[in-house]
Amino acid sequence: MGNINIKKILDYFKSGKFEIAKKETALLIKKFPNNYFLYNLFGAILAGQKKLDEAVIYFEKSIQIFPDYANAYNNLAGVLTDQKKYNKAIEYFQKAIQINPKLSEAHHNLGRALSEVERYDEAINNYNQAIKIKPNYVKAYYNLGDVYRTLNDFENAISCYEKAIQINPDYVDAHNNLGVAFEKSGEDQKAIGCYKKAIQINPDYVNAHNNLGMAFEKSGEDQKAIGCYEKAIHIEPNNLTSHWLSMNTFPIVYKNLNEIDLYRKRFEDGIKKINQLLDTKSQYTKKQMIDAMFSSTNFYLHYQGSNDLKLQTKYGKLIERLTQKIYPQFHKKRKKNKAPKYIKIGFISAFFIDHSVSKTHKNWIFKLDQKFIKKFVYYVGERFDHTTNTIKERVDNFYNHTDVDHLINQISKDNLDVLIYLDIGMNPKMQILGSLRLAPIQCNTWGHPITSGLKNIDYFFSSQLMEKRDSQKNYSEKLINLPGIGIDYNHADISNIKKTNVLNKFNKTFYFNLQSLFKLLPQDDHIYLDILKKNPNSCFWFIQGKNTLITSILKGRISKLFKKEGLSFEKYSYFHPRCQEDEFLGLIEQSDIILDSFNWSGCNSSLEAISLNKPIVTLPGAFMRGRHTYSFLKVLNIEETITKTKREYVKIAIKLANDNIFKNSVINKIKKNKNKLFNDEKPIRFLEEFLKKQLY
Repeated sequence: MGNINIKKILDYFKSGKFEIAKKETALLIKKFPNNYFLYNLFGAILAGQKKLDEAVIYFEKSIQIFPDYANAYNNLAGVLTDQKKYNKAIEYFQKAIQINPKLSEAHHNLGRALSEVERYDEAINNYNQAIKIKPNYVKAYYNLGDVYRTLNDFENAISCYEKAIQINPDYVDAHNNLGVAFEKSGEDQKAIGCYKKAIQINPDYVNAHNNLGMAFEKSGEDQKAIGCYEKAIHIEPNNLTSHWLSMNTFPIVYKNLNEIDLYRKRFEDGIKKINQLLDTKSQYTKKQMIDAMFSSTNFYLHYQGSNDLKLQTKYGKLIERLTQKIYPQFHKKRKKNKAPKYIKIGFISAFFIDHSVSKTHKNWIFKLDQKFIKKFVYYVGERFDHTTNTIKERVDNFYNHTDVDHLINQISKDNLDVLIYLDIGMNPKMQILGSLRLAPIQCNTWGHPITSGLKNIDYFFSSQLMEKRDSQKNYSEKLINLPGIGIDYNHADISNIKKTNVLNKFNKTFYFNLQSLFKLLPQDDHIYLDILKKNPNSCFWFIQGKNTLITSILKGRISKLFKKEGLSFEKYSYFHPRCQEDEFLGLIEQSDIILDSFNWSGCNSSLEAISLNKPIVTLPGAFMRGRHTYSFLKVLNIEETITKTKREYVKIAIKLANDNIFKNSVINKIKKNKNKLFNDEKPIRFLEEFLKKQLY
């Protein structure tokens, strides 16, 4: 046969000259028709050309000639893995290992196939076995890191990526994924360093530019983020993910009022650009479209204090345009089940953990009548805690997965009557799923209190007290107002309060704004200055942002107003580090008066403050998301601290500080009436009756 010919063919193969390699190998096969090595080589060349079905034939022929040829089994299984025939691939990898236990590539490739079917422990064992046989097996370290990252074991993931980089310092994918692992474990600056290193090695590495942009965006550096996405788009103009990330970039905290209009316009322009891209380049793969939608949501758009229906609908249509291509079968009407014995209701969320969404809406799940309702819960998140386990124990069916296809298949299989989305807009998977028709009746509610803009969501369950008479105009769904505050909320657990003596309380009034800093808009900053002018003993408390930059932007914004009056905002404010709930409750306990935020009102935090008998000043906004606290005070029969203008808001805030009789009368009303806010099942009974009417 001649080693020279084989060497030449292998050189052609390695350099990507597949046609020449194939021609030369075919000539040798004619001369040596029973040579198992040549059939295996020909199969490898075909696989290199992505002619997978043909490759399988040649690998099988090689095995037929020599049944104990481990390399052919390994190569055949590799092609089957590429064809997503994972179970058959696993069987052949195992056969290769049985023949040759020292074949490190087979152990490594078996690890890949096992990962694809989520047999992660076995995958880890096989990667480790490959490394044991071949200690510097760089790909095995890299893929092992990917498995650990999937399992949220970031410490081990980081260790594996670092080992891969130690072996090959220019391993660009390892630098990139090391950055992802650092970011997931909260080490954002290290992540940024890794992405920059990946770009240094390969300036055209689009994924690293995108990841660097997301890291900058997360830290509040929106302009740097946009710059990264623009670089990615310059390298690859049709990259859908880069365009999607750029469209969804907003400041976390605005420097000034003009930025809000600028970014709203920019978001709308981003939708147009992507639609134009789809008009001119319609041949995106499913993976490319899913990756783009997975990359981000327009979450921060919703905190600008404006009516978002128009933009939400445009955004929803864009999502629907993509999912119609990927899942056309789930854009058709679903017939209602005929006279079901049980109503099968599904609840879906990314936050079935100790989170505000579960706190507000878990009793919908727990307390719906089990005599005629079967409850299905679909959890798209990754983290489990006590709340997750409690929900799991108290429903008929609980399904957890982070893969959209798995979720779609399970929901379809369960043949639901109703599917209720608790929080569309916060997690990318929820916006994809919400665009589909997975149940005859589909509903949205106010775990994230914003209209979905999606045509396949039929109803929005809200609150009678939080909505205005003309609120339907703010929703793409049909608005259904449940009685009272619309939820059955448990008493806040105030048994474990951790008090921290953060400030000397002598002769000061501590006003506490409980909300995340991104809810505080520039047009409302003057409130603190106006209060201080009338009450010089004021001190304003806030909770810090996720990083120092976010906090400093808000501080800087308000400081400018104070400076104009010759005052130091620093002297009259305190930003407490982000903390656990017991410490947060301790801060509420130590404060005097709660200042509700404008446009996006407090919900869980306000209910917790009410549990601790704290007076709250609120100015109800135009939209439901700005009227939570208003509704709570209405239930408590407290009109005194509900205001109609900012001037009145300031006046009441000062009166609470200076008039103890007034303040105590408000506190006494809270003490007397607060039980009315908690464990109210009327919204749940209303929900049951509404759903019955739709189905029977």
